[in-house]
Amino acid sequence: MSRLNFLQRVLGSTPVPTPSVAPALSTASSTLRFRTIDTNFSTVKEGDRVILHGKNPLLTKVLKSGEKHQVSTGTVEHDSIIGKRPRDKVQMRKGPPVRFSFPTLEEYVSLVPRLVTPIYPQDANLITSLLDLHVNTPAEGETQPPLEILESGTGHGSLTLHLARAIHAANTTPPPLPKRSQIKFIEGRIKGPDEKDGPKETTEPVSDPVQEEWDAWRAQRNAIIHTVDTGAKFSALAEKNVKGFRRGMYAGNVDFYVGPVESWAAQQKELRKTEQGSEGSTVEPFVSHVILDMPSSNLRIPHVTPIMKRDGLLVVFMPSITQIGECLKLIKDQNLPLVQEKVIELGNGISGGRQWDVRYATKKSSSDPASWATSSETEGSASEAEETSDTDSSEVVVPEQPPKEESVLVCRPKVGVRIQGGGFVGVWRRIEDH
Repeated sequence: MSRLNFLQRVLGSTPVPTPSVAPALSTASSTLRFRTIDTNFSTVKEGDRVILHGKNPLLTKVLKSGEKHQVSTGTVEHDSIIGKRPRDKVQMRKGPPVRFSFPTLEEYVSLVPRLVTPIYPQDANLITSLLDLHVNTPAEGETQPPLEILESGTGHGSLTLHLARAIHAANTTPPPLPKRSQIKFIEGRIKGPDEKDGPKETTEPVSDPVQEEWDAWRAQRNAIIHTVDTGAKFSALAEKNVKGFRRGMYAGNVDFYVGPVESWAAQQKELRKTEQGSEGSTVEPFVSHVILDMPSSNLRIPHVTPIMKRDGLLVVFMPSITQIGECLKLIKDQNLPLVQEKVIELGNGISGGRQWDVRYATKKSSSDPASWATSSETEGSASEAEETSDTDSSEVVVPEQPPKEESVLVCRPKVGVRIQGGGFVGVWRRIEDH
């Protein structure tokens, strides 16, 4: 089976089945040629969204000929923007002139509609940088397994867009986007009380050359973001937001799924086991990195760890430091092949995050927390005691039911001053293949 056909089957079809790929599109990926998305942003085109730079920046709706955008100081005709260059001024009807531009990624994710609290741009940038991604377009004729990143908790697509931009260089420029949604619904998921049924598949193939071209391009990608959310309305809004940024140039890097992440992992293992002809109940790990940003993220760690490649990163975003401690406890109790790299506090007024010391320590003295050390620790207790005195007001000691070795969970900032807000990010690395 060719790589094209294999990836088309593993990555799933769109909600409406399409006929078999035409002979011109079923050749090797190195010979595929597509019409591409227009990425010339020297002028504004119909279908774009721009920022109006008034007293407060405003993101317009999709620009359409004959329509207008109402603001507090007047009305802007869409036709007065279409065809102009970024940073030009346009005259408002019954108002002063206003300058416009294409939104930056930071402006876009901050101003688009949302149904949930987003991961703000500075935090999304930090989380993306933690993955230390380095991608490149393979040479013609070169084949290699794609870089696959799993994001659980799509939200409104802020982190999704940052990740999609980071891997963009690995893929060729995508063809024009199909009009219909590309969201895939995981089998057996529990639907929300207000959720409508997803698109129903038909038994008769529907000819759609644009969709055929899109599916053929998707099958030869070298980097993919799999983003999963349990809420269909969240995934629908996130897909709309991703498609709405820069004419959807990053949309092809992302596959959207609706359902539990544990069901997604199980489904993908079965699909890949079948397609690869694997014997037994195991399948080779295929995800390079995993990001969990959802309620009870710690409970999903055992489900995603087996599909992670060796040396891959698990990044967990949590509102409180004690929830990071719950992740640490679960990893320790289940002896998962993960080693903690760092815990970072996010928040306004801090650059790069503030690292925390979150670990289980063996209690040597019942009255002096500074004397607690990890079971493998034989040196450095004096320096830790000094550090404790410097950060005592921020330290959180979470007592656990004492295990046999009398261990307790210690959480305290490593360096820096007290800050507020943001959340906490725990980073673990996969250290074994199986």
